[in-house]
Amino acid sequence: MKILLVIDVQQRYLKNYKPDLVNRVNNRISEAVEADIPVVYVRNTGRSGKDENFDLAEGLLIESDCVFKKRLPSAFSNADFEMFLNKMNVETINVVGVDGRCCVSRTVMDALDKGYGVHLLMDAIEAHNDKFYYTELKTMEQKGALAFMKLEKM
Repeated sequence: MKILLVIDVQQRYLKNYKPDLVNRVNNRISEAVEADIPVVYVRNTGRSGKDENFDLAEGLLIESDCVFKKRLPSAFSNADFEMFLNKMNVETINVVGVDGRCCVSRTVMDALDKGYGVHLLMDAIEAHNDKFYYTELKTMEQKGALAFMKLEKM
């Protein structure tokens, strides 16, 4: 099974990225829904773990109630997230979100270490620092992540 994982597309972070980020992520969410690929959201709550000011972005399509919180960069820092993946027999994780050089890359590297296939949907991933992101991207690809410009339905 495949999922679409939406990482940290939260209102408080949007000012750091191109204004059309939510629209690009929404396009990938719509594709996933059309292809019957479950959409899973992960949102950062900061080191304190408190929810204040850590809302998902305004205008973001919410197509499921699968929303996991995390305090650390990797989505795998939430044990419930990994249990969900196991329960759903997930094999491939399609990734969109922010930040490509930190939370996205840490989640991707953990997913690859755990044996998941990873597809990076490049048009819907943003990074605050492109120089560091491109270094992380090379590392993710060398480890086995595949980069695509749109959701692969097969």
